[in-house]
Amino acid sequence: MQSGTELPAGGRPHRRDRVLTGVNIAIGAVLAYLVLFPLGMLVYSSLKDSEFKLPFQIPGFTSANFTRIFSSERLAEVALNSLIFVVGTVAVALVISVSLAYLFERTDIPGRRFLAPSTLAPMAVPAAVMAVAWVLAANPANGPIALAVERISGYSIDIYSLPGMIMVAGIFGVPGMYIMLAPTFARLNLEFEEAAATSGAGWLTRTRKVVLPLTMPGISAASMLLVVIAIEEFAIPAMLGMPDQIFVFSSYVQAALQPPSGIPNYGQASAHGILLVLLSLVMIAVYRRQTRESHRFRVVAGKGYRAMPVRLGRWRIPIVAIVTLYVLVAILVPILTLVWTSLTPYLQPISFDNLGALSLDNYTAIFSDPNLSHALFNTLVISFVTATLTAGFALWLALASTRGGRIGRALFDLSFLVFAIPSIVLGVAVLFLYLYLPIPVYGTVWIIIIALTTRYIPRGSRMIQTALLQLDNGLEEVARVSGASNSTVLRRVIFPLAAPAVSRTWLWVFANALGELPIALLLSSSDNRTVVVLLWDMIGESANYPEASALAVLLLSLSAVSVWWVNRRGFQQHM
Repeated sequence: MQSGTELPAGGRPHRRDRVLTGVNIAIGAVLAYLVLFPLGMLVYSSLKDSEFKLPFQIPGFTSANFTRIFSSERLAEVALNSLIFVVGTVAVALVISVSLAYLFERTDIPGRRFLAPSTLAPMAVPAAVMAVAWVLAANPANGPIALAVERISGYSIDIYSLPGMIMVAGIFGVPGMYIMLAPTFARLNLEFEEAAATSGAGWLTRTRKVVLPLTMPGISAASMLLVVIAIEEFAIPAMLGMPDQIFVFSSYVQAALQPPSGIPNYGQASAHGILLVLLSLVMIAVYRRQTRESHRFRVVAGKGYRAMPVRLGRWRIPIVAIVTLYVLVAILVPILTLVWTSLTPYLQPISFDNLGALSLDNYTAIFSDPNLSHALFNTLVISFVTATLTAGFALWLALASTRGGRIGRALFDLSFLVFAIPSIVLGVAVLFLYLYLPIPVYGTVWIIIIALTTRYIPRGSRMIQTALLQLDNGLEEVARVSGASNSTVLRRVIFPLAAPAVSRTWLWVFANALGELPIALLLSSSDNRTVVVLLWDMIGESANYPEASALAVLLLSLSAVSVWWVNRRGFQQHM
């Protein structure tokens, strides 16, 4: 991890440094094992004509799984659904997030301090909870949004459809895109627009010919990343699409492994997984190319730069009304409907007449259920251990990439492969791997912890690497000149400076692990079920929406507190 350091007198490294080298090799081997073995097992199982048998129970190799997939009529349907879902999700998220980023970062829109954080609220909502909230808010029987749309326009909306999936996934993707786009709009120099205005260009012309071209690299890079996220999205298309047999690739893989008939097709699920990985790899390659070439579009320089807001004039009030309506309809109403349903004995529309029926009985029921207490314990253990392991490995990987020379950077780049593995596919690979290896983790919380740690390591390491790149190497050089060994430099200099980024990464992983559905669903058994799997079972098997809503509110509360704490820590560090 440390390179270019001087040896102590006598030419032999300190004993602590030799131990450190051994630890580095061991951690590197563990990381390579976590990343490469599941991917290798996925390729291996995709070349086995195993159907309902496990891949390693079948001798020989074959391409029959791929032949069946490409000759299947269902492939065209699933591919078309996936294409429409991904393109629609990116389009919805792109239009909303670009508009919000422009308004909040480039204009004098009033109420920015309240509206901007409100539009980011879905960050604190797990995807499964978001899907349940929209099912309750937009179902045609008693959903307040569906009833309002029908009364106003005369049309009924169907949340169990491709447009419904796209709308919910698009809204869910807005916070992530907004965070990526906001700095691009915030740093855009107003002088470019002023020069165009001096030449007689109107607002629409300036936006089309100046603002959008200059921000296009950031927009296209964020779009490519959202394409990858939309490809692997599982909870929303599964909960809103599967009731009407509308499958995208991610839900189709899960259906092949856990079909209603109970007879899984392991070979085809693996082959579908390989196709998903290849598709994600292409998108990630495009994303990396876009971000590498973004220097050609730099618009901020040290001299003469100033950022002045664009005045909205008479459009301020109408635009504020539209943004407020978006926050109300897209975020607040679904969450309030979820909370309302958690307090009702059965599905009831929100009404003053039904206030008397509200009670805490659903919360009492779920807290007296031994399955929930067991699932809650599993969830907290999985999230805590996953966050701790991920933060530790991510710190080591970030250090290796910034101070470990060629090998460290190679390991860091290797971990990026996990970005290309959708969570449902990673769950499949880990499932096969530990059914094959004589390591007794299947059916325990540890198999979920291993899968989630593998999934979050590349994200966590990049969060910490960003912070490490801001540290001047001069601090470490001063410590070494004073006689400190590498381990002392790590303990006394680097770790204290990296601690805020590590703690923020820990909280981010903890919050996301709480609501991770596809991996937990594939690897769960009666002993290691989590809260989000229990939520999936409540809706899919018993359709008990009031108790499921109480469970969703509990999960939402845990996630919201974690995300709020992450944002609070980030805010404090910028003070």
